[in-house]
Amino acid sequence: MVYQGAYAVLLVLHLLTVAFLVGPSAMAALLSPGHARAGRVDALRTAARTTRLYTMGTLVTVLLGSALVGASGTRTPTWDMGDLWVAGSYVLWFVAVALVLLVVVPAQNQAVRELEAGRGAERLAPRIGAGGGVAMLCWVAIIVLMVLKPGA
Repeated sequence: MVYQGAYAVLLVLHLLTVAFLVGPSAMAALLSPGHARAGRVDALRTAARTTRLYTMGTLVTVLLGSALVGASGTRTPTWDMGDLWVAGSYVLWFVAVALVLLVVVPAQNQAVRELEAGRGAERLAPRIGAGGGVAMLCWVAIIVLMVLKPGA
């Protein structure tokens, strides 16, 4: 299928934000448990900031994806927000963002405070890893939905 015009531009921008926003957020979260266990406070501080900012930035990815769904009415096939793959992607995005911002980032920040106070942060590594891992599974599931488009 060849994409043209505004739809093609939106698709390229959407995919770029996946690569350059979702990717760094996911990787920073997944690398953080190792930083916490090894006591690498500077690396953990950077990972926490990257995780938080880039995860919030994924809203741009969602907005571009929503624009793609809206623009699909001008081409065949036509998708809408009620399609299983679209609705499921929104739910999974919300779950991933909530996990990262409510579990992973606070645990990363607590680990930074523990390390700065001269204490170990190993006990926080499983929470960071589990939250980041489940969020990563959400991101992967979103990609699967985007590719397979079940119900479309």
